[in-house]
Amino acid sequence: MTKYILHGGETGIPNETNKAFYQEWVKDFKDDFTPTILLVYFSRPLEEWEKLEKQDKERFAKYNNNRSVNFIVANTDMNIFQDQVKKADIVYIRGGSSEVLMDTFLSIKHRLLSMLENKVYAGSSAGVMILCDFTRSINTDWKKGFGLLPINAFVHYSEELLGDLEFFKKNHPEDKNEYLLIPETEFIIRNY
Repeated sequence: MTKYILHGGETGIPNETNKAFYQEWVKDFKDDFTPTILLVYFSRPLEEWEKLEKQDKERFAKYNNNRSVNFIVANTDMNIFQDQVKKADIVYIRGGSSEVLMDTFLSIKHRLLSMLENKVYAGSSAGVMILCDFTRSINTDWKKGFGLLPINAFVHYSEELLGDLEFFKKNHPEDKNEYLLIPETEFIIRNY
């Protein structure tokens, strides 16, 4: 079983829910265990990766009392990436362009869930969107994700968007997936 920590976006805002998000990554590991965390930035331009890595390492350390972990930045070569996932305990896919992320993962999309088996998957915004059947963001209309989990997710959700959600549901009455409405800085946990 895989633990999915699905975040609505804006992980950098210093608040209690973002603190809990980073803590949730390692919550189920013993304190004396040093987990390997694979940082995946495929949804962002390569020139941003060093800055993103620095941010995530600092946030993780701050919220987890400098816990000992082994960070690895994911390689865009899918053969190397698959080896990295095998060695990782936690896979974190940060937000950005869900289209770019889906294009990058297209060749392995049917293996992705089995690769993640018995790991912790933390996804923020685009990292949530790729797993869904249907998905929407404040910046995009409803679109198809990979359909890997029985969910439809609305990331960056706010109450003002409820009408759009109801319209979509009305036009897709056959859809029996769970709808996850995930506001910015908040997260939902699911185990599959």
